This record gives sequence, structure tokens and C-alpha cells, in this order.
Amino acid sequence: MSLNGEAIAPKTLKTGSLANAAMVEKLQRDKDLGSAELRRAETFDLKKVDNPHEKEVLAEFDRRRKARNLTLPTDDIQVKLMLRRCNEPICIFGEDILDRRERLRNLLSKLSEDEVHMILHSWDEKEKPDTQLDTCTWYHRGPEGLRDARVQIADYSLQRASKRLDRARAQAQLSQQERALVKQETHKWIKNLHIYGSQVSGIRSTSYSEFSPDSKHIVTSNWSGQVSIWTVPDCNEELKLTTHSCQVGCARFHPGAYKDVDPLCLSAASCDHEGRVVLWNLVNEQPLAELEKHPARVSRLAFHPSGKYLATCCFDASWRLFDLETLNEILFQEGHSKGVFDIDFQSDGSLALTGGLDCYGRVWDLRTGRCIMFLEGHQKAIHTVTWHPNGYIMVTGSADNSCKVWDIRMRRCMYTMPAHQNLVSRARIDPSGEYLVTSSYDNTMKLWTTSGYQPLKVLEGHDMKVMSVDISPDGQWISSTCYDRTFKLWNSSIDV
Repeated sequence: MSLNGEAIAPKTLKTGSLANAAMVEKLQRDKDLGSAELRRAETFDLKKVDNPHEKEVLAEFDRRRKARNLTLPTDDIQVKLMLRRCNEPICIFGEDILDRRERLRNLLSKLSEDEVHMILHSWDEKEKPDTQLDTCTWYHRGPEGLRDARVQIADYSLQRASKRLDRARAQAQLSQQERALVKQETHKWIKNLHIYGSQVSGIRSTSYSEFSPDSKHIVTSNWSGQVSIWTVPDCNEELKLTTHSCQVGCARFHPGAYKDVDPLCLSAASCDHEGRVVLWNLVNEQPLAELEKHPARVSRLAFHPSGKYLATCCFDASWRLFDLETLNEILFQEGHSKGVFDIDFQSDGSLALTGGLDCYGRVWDLRTGRCIMFLEGHQKAIHTVTWHPNGYIMVTGSADNSCKVWDIRMRRCMYTMPAHQNLVSRARIDPSGEYLVTSSYDNTMKLWTTSGYQPLKVLEGHDMKVMSVDISPDGQWISSTCYDRTFKLWNSSIDV
């Protein structure tokens, strides 16, 4: 402020030279010009850029996508067949199953759609596995005597069925207390079961045993080719039959043996692994007769309840029925895809139950020749079949360690019992129908109720696998045969 009171404007002080100011202005103009050029939009066409690897990269991506979408078989045999069809080695050193499948995937991803379809879906007849089995049951034309046999079986079964129904009605009239008393006595008898005696039957494994109709004798067979008849309960050898030259798989009594059949007449039969079926009487050590030889092993045989016919199970996937008066084959029946292992007749004589190595069972009506029920459910071969005395319950035992209970009225499986820890070799139901006994290759036998099929007792005494088991007709004895060449008798009382 001046002395006169007037304001004095501040002076601007300039530093630097005028040349530097001009340089600053030039730099500012260049900066603004550069910003304008950056804001200018310019595009470049990438398609005009020549990439020599572009097609290869796209083709590789397409091949990988195609490989991921391929559906290949998981069966190593089929994978090898497809590699062979592509003219590639089916196996490379150090290659496992997964590596082989990935090699096939990479190979097919490089081919066209038509070539891939031809390799995956067109099978040569020579390479196609034989998985299509004929599911139709084949019925052969029988001889002239077959019709007469069916009529006789029908007449016989009608009379037996009438008696069975009368017994069932009488059983139904029993009071609940009486039924409980019968069951209590049966369970008491089972509880006291023990080994009564043991005997060596031959020099090789004892394969089968069966009680005679009078319950006082037992017939055994073994793999040395020997068939023997023993007394019960002394286990004394009464007759020794040595006609067979190989393993005898089964020996059974005629339904009238030691009862209403002459000892000089047919009283027993046996079969072996060579396909021979031999008939015996109770007196001579030489065979009474021999049936026509089968083309394969005969595993089991069974007498018809009338005693006039004999059924045999053959490993040629068939079972046969013979007329014992003429010794002629009157029925040749196929139906199983593998060998037939066991057969059992219903108590009336009208139905037959067969079990095969194909894991299936079949029920046959002998009066018409038709298969009336197909038993499907086992995972492995069926080794034993049996009928309940009531005529409509069946039990099958298998190599899958289980037993199945079937009802022919409902045409289905009623119970599945995880019976043993190894193959079930034989199953039998006592004549009164109160309990079931099973034998197994786990060296044990087990007894089960027939009402709910619950375990009652485990019979232990064999050191090796149990081959067979049977119950005497009077219900007082149980026999078992073992791989250790012995058979044993089991009883509930001490004084017999």
C-alpha cells in the first residue's frame, strides 16, 4: 500500500528464459496431438494373418473331442478283437488293460465315422461270442411205450395224491397243542443228535448213501468203483458189488427193497462217471442187468415211486427215463443248457424236479411231458434237489452256498437260505416234513425248520467235505458220507 492509500499490484516474477517457455508450449501441443491419435479407432483383420499350424491345432482338438465321445467295450477280449480288426498288435510289452483300451480309443479317433461304426458294431461270425442260447425247450418224439407209461403214471399219481390229501386233512384237524407237541418232540430229538457209528466204505471217497425202505440197511457208493450194502446200526458189510471200473456217483434202493420185492429181483441201481447204469439184486455180487450206456457221465439216478421206472441225469444236458420191465429208454428229455446233476420225484409220482449245472431248475409233468415251472435264482450250479412230503414245496442247493425254497403253487421262490460257507452237496426233508438237513463241503451238516427255515443245529464230526446226507424212512437215523472215505450214522438215543 502506497502513502496515498492506493493499492499497489504485486509484481510477477519470471524465472528462466523465454526459450524454455517456448519449449514447454511445444511439448504440450505434441502431447495433445498424441492423445488424439490414440483415440483414433483402427482395426486389423486377424484372418489375414497366415498361421501355418492353425489347421493342425484345430484337427487335434477335434480328435480329442471325438475320442472323449467314443463308447468302447470294457471287456478286454473285445478290445483285442477290435485292435486285430484294425491290423494293430493286440498287446504291447508293458501294456495293461486300461492302456490297451486307451490305445484303441486314440486309434479310432483318427478314423472316419463310417470306419469307427464298422469296427465297433459289425462283428464277424467267427469272432462273435456264443451268447445267444436257444431258450426253447425241445421235446423229442418218444417210442410207442411212452404213451402207455404216461397213462400208468397218471393213474398211479391220482391214487397217491388222494391219500396225500387225506393225510393233509387229518393233519389240519389237529389242535394247536398237538402240533406244538409234535414240533417239541422233533426239536428235542434234533438237540440230542450225535454220532452213533462210523465206517470206512472203500479206498476212495464215499460219494453217496441212502437208507433202505425198512430203515435197516444202507447202500453206499465210492470213487473206487465199489457199491456196498451195510446193516443198520451195526455197520456190517452185507454185500459188496465191484462191477464198476471208475467213480460211482450214486447208488439207490428200489422203493420195494427189503419190503415187498423178492431179493432176487431188482433192488438197487448205481451209476458211474463213464455213463454206465447197473441194476442189482440183494443176493448176487454180479449185476442183474445193465442199461444202455450214456454218452457222458451219469451223476444221479432216482427210482419212480411206483418202482417201474428209473430216471438218470446225464452230463450231455439231458435226463432220461427207463422202463425197468423192458429195460428200454422211453423218454429222452432236454431242457438244460449244461449237464443235469440231480433229479427227484414228487411223492405222488406225477412230477419230476431236475437241477443242472446251468444254475437253473425245472419241474416236469410226467403225465404230459411238459416243463411246468422254471426255477431261476441261483448264481452257480445246482447240485441237489428235493421235494417236501406235502407235494408242493421244493428245495434246491447250489454251489453258491445257498438253498432256495420254492412253492409250485405260487410259482416262485419263497425263501433263500445262506446255508453254508461252501458248496451245498445234498438236501433232504424228513418223511414227516418237520425239518430239513443239508450237507456241505464246509465239513458240516445243518438242520433247519420247515416252517420258517431257521437253523436248529450244526452237526460237526467230519474232517473233510461232506458229500451226501440222507434220512431214514422211519425218521430215526441220519447218514452222511465224506470225502475221507467214511460214512457216519447219527442218532438221538444211546440204546438202539
